[in-house]
Amino acid sequence: MKSSTECNAHIEQWSRSAVRLQCIRSYRAQHEAVPDLSEFEAHTGFFFIVTHGEIGVRMSGEFVHCRSPYILHGAADKNTSFEGPDHHQEWGGYLVVYTSLSTSSEAQESLTHSYGFTPNAMLPIQEKCEAMKRHWNSSELLDRLQAQSIFLPMVYEVLSQKLQTLAQPEHTKTSIVTDAIKYVQAHYREPITAEKLAGRYDCSTSYLSRLFRNQIGLGPIEYLIHERVHRAKQLLLKSDARIQDVASKVGYADVYYFSRLFKKHTGRSPLQFRAEHKQAAQVQNNPLRRLESSIVSLPFHSHNENESYYQWDKEGDTSMFRFSRPAFGAMMVLCTSLILSACQASNTTGGAAAAQEPASQTATATASDSTASETRKYKHLKGETEIPVHPQRVVSFFHLGELVALGVKPVGTTTYVLDNPHINDKTGITDIGIPPDAEKILSLQPDLIVTTPALAEIVEGGYDALSKIAPTIVIEQNNEPIKDIAMFGDILGKQEEAKQWKEKFTAKIAAYKAKISPYVRADETFSILNVRPDALFVYGDTNMGGNIIYKYLGLKPAAKVESDVIHGETWEVSTEVIPEFIGDRLFLAVNKGAEDKLKDVQKLIDASPAGKAGHVYSIDFDQFLPSDPIAVEKQLDIITDLIIGDAK
Repeated sequence: MKSSTECNAHIEQWSRSAVRLQCIRSYRAQHEAVPDLSEFEAHTGFFFIVTHGEIGVRMSGEFVHCRSPYILHGAADKNTSFEGPDHHQEWGGYLVVYTSLSTSSEAQESLTHSYGFTPNAMLPIQEKCEAMKRHWNSSELLDRLQAQSIFLPMVYEVLSQKLQTLAQPEHTKTSIVTDAIKYVQAHYREPITAEKLAGRYDCSTSYLSRLFRNQIGLGPIEYLIHERVHRAKQLLLKSDARIQDVASKVGYADVYYFSRLFKKHTGRSPLQFRAEHKQAAQVQNNPLRRLESSIVSLPFHSHNENESYYQWDKEGDTSMFRFSRPAFGAMMVLCTSLILSACQASNTTGGAAAAQEPASQTATATASDSTASETRKYKHLKGETEIPVHPQRVVSFFHLGELVALGVKPVGTTTYVLDNPHINDKTGITDIGIPPDAEKILSLQPDLIVTTPALAEIVEGGYDALSKIAPTIVIEQNNEPIKDIAMFGDILGKQEEAKQWKEKFTAKIAAYKAKISPYVRADETFSILNVRPDALFVYGDTNMGGNIIYKYLGLKPAAKVESDVIHGETWEVSTEVIPEFIGDRLFLAVNKGAEDKLKDVQKLIDASPAGKAGHVYSIDFDQFLPSDPIAVEKQLDIITDLIIGDAK
């Protein structure tokens, strides 16, 4: 299946067909054993799910190399064969065989359409396969029936992920956050740990946390708590359920812990919260009633060490962030009041004062209004949206540096983006919180909202809710300054400014390459290492100075960095393999609190080529984390000064 249309037709056939599980087999660390479809004479099709290693499959004369994680779907074909790896390699997975009662040849062809893909999250599929196998191998009839009942949910998960990969053909790890947010929203009642969430995406907890913080400014468990507290508010206001029942409904078995957590994040106990808003909740048809789901929390209060320990042990860091959810009723009320205020101001000041304005000033204002009202269609990740040709009041959830670099100061942005240390003048930019506060956004009267997929998801109602406030576009978080400047030049009607920025930046890169060339040998290799209290990260060519070093300055990455990080999937590494990733020169970012971790790797750094030559450069993590145009220009200065200064 090469298109969403074909996939949807395939899904439609699955929803109409009577399909039964015929058999499921599991394979674990096999050397020579491979599946044999010839023993399933009456089967209609199969799912081959590779969870470990790699194996080849020949289907209809074509060879498919299945490298884990991989899912292959095929039809009954006598010529389908499996070719195991050589004796040095192992592989594991599941073969799920099914039969269909469909009689139409057209329906049969659509149902058994062959395709293969790499899933976004193998764990939920693997869990269903394991449960299905366990019940299928039981001698109890009810267990066999249970296995049948698990089969279709597994098919649903496979097709859901297949559809996602087609919708995002250039799928990258960054979409993990968006998918994880949706998972939390659907499963917040369940026991969710950082380990379980990371396991869904075959990555470490520290790596997942890094992605979350980079894209939404919160860790995954912080977001989970945000979701649970919000749901608890809704239950408290919309029902008379006991606090113990509310706690249980949002995933907390310990009502006392829930009450402490709720007070920490709202400033009130659950009972106090309900009592304060009881009157509003009981008034029927009150236009303000919908406001109940978007009550802004008070600042957090400190709690004792026992609670802190519980949080770290069970749900991770719970550092400060605001809870605020959009409510359409509240939006309408605020819109009405803004309109009335505008009308009132017009009546009181618009008459005689307007008559006294010079004709030229009136003409200028009219021209400006005309320019601001011009619109055009803009194609983005959610489709096409009518946006202003020259937006005047922009709220940008993530891309602050891009706007400022083009001479546009947004009226609002999110907390963690506003913390960018490279942007000096932040006056007039409102902090809309994290997660973004929809009512605060509405009060800013934006004419354009720009967001990334993940940040759109953490607003209740998502993209649709934001679109009710102002024209909203959803764009990728590229972390590529030249590409992002061009994109925002188009969005903001600042094409000429974007062109000038690119020319200036390109010239600066050329000048800096010439400056450092006398100090760097052509064969010297570079690496970027980040030491955190609980993890070690090797950076590639996207951020933490990697785009500058490898892409713009054209310096050579260490061989292992190039193969495993830039062209591979490696990010987090263990202490033992650190020497393999350190080149002739090392840029080292050590996070606060990582002193003990640094001691573990210091000897390895000292013994590396970079350490022996004294080419280890300390860089500030907070300064090098952003990848916007303003940050990258300043990082370029720092990197160049370090290289040249080291040679003097």
